[in-house]
Amino acid sequence: PFQIGLLTANYSFFQLISAPILGRLSDRYGRKKLLIISQLGSAVGYLILGLAGNLPLLFLSRIIDGITGGNISIAQAYIADVTDKKNWVKGMGIIGAAFGLGFIFGPAIGGFLSKFSYSAPAYFATAVSLLSVLATVFFLKETVDEKKAMISPKTKLSFQELKRVLTMKPIGLLIFIFFVFNTAFSIMQGNFALWTQKTFNYDASQNGWLFTYIGVLTVIVQLKVLPFFTKKFSEKTILYISLFFMFIGLSIIPFSSHPNFLYVALFFLPLGNGLANPTIQALASENVPPEEYGETLGFLQSAGSLGRIIGPIIGGIIFQSFGKDNAFYFAGFIILALLVYSRLRLK
Repeated sequence: PFQIGLLTANYSFFQLISAPILGRLSDRYGRKKLLIISQLGSAVGYLILGLAGNLPLLFLSRIIDGITGGNISIAQAYIADVTDKKNWVKGMGIIGAAFGLGFIFGPAIGGFLSKFSYSAPAYFATAVSLLSVLATVFFLKETVDEKKAMISPKTKLSFQELKRVLTMKPIGLLIFIFFVFNTAFSIMQGNFALWTQKTFNYDASQNGWLFTYIGVLTVIVQLKVLPFFTKKFSEKTILYISLFFMFIGLSIIPFSSHPNFLYVALFFLPLGNGLANPTIQALASENVPPEEYGETLGFLQSAGSLGRIIGPIIGGIIFQSFGKDNAFYFAGFIILALLVYSRLRLK
């Protein structure tokens, strides 16, 4: 469990470093160019993953994909470029729905292909990544005025600029909230397959179907539930509701003595995650000018990556040393504390 935690954290560590840099570079040189470069990097990472015959190569594949995996901040900045403030949460929700579709098809395909070879899912992912490059080349239009951005001092990459963004209110607070949220979520994520294996003797294929179920719910939440909530509640209220749902979902997983009850617990996780992520991203976008979208959202993703570094390691230690259920209880406690803290600090 500890080695798996390190492998998961390895990807997130390099994503932490690259996300604000890729985001800032996209502010200056254009979203499309940086998306193409990063997608090619992901394809190389997946190819090495498929070829890996030892642990060092396995780690190398995740390092490469982590460096280029910071491109989510570019995609989010692109959405912010082409939507107005009223539709920012909805726009970020569309990205969340895309993630949900990935969770529907990815684990199901990966689980099926794993029956032939553990390398087969990685090769398939390589092919999908190359298809995404072609889609970007032929169908995506540039949203950044590159000539203007190249000479603008606001798009230069510097440590002073990075420090300024981190100390902005409420950006700094939102970055902290995103960090803690992802720490708790990744404690669950890093241990879930091990937990189902120990509790129900599930294999990769059965876990794949569970993640597919989560993916279906994620799409429904992003496309139906989130727009409904944005009409009824403020963004801050949606954030508080999402944290409560996440607390419930994490806390009741260990009570799933039967596989069917596990589907009830997993109902709350995509509900909480699907509402929280786009809401935090939209709140962050609202408080910065357009020429800083990429960098600011990159910082947000770096905070999430830091959480995904720490979470699997902590979760692996708790799982291995203190029992398989306690990692989920601890993650639930973190979310509950974050809910209280957010209510007190987020004005």
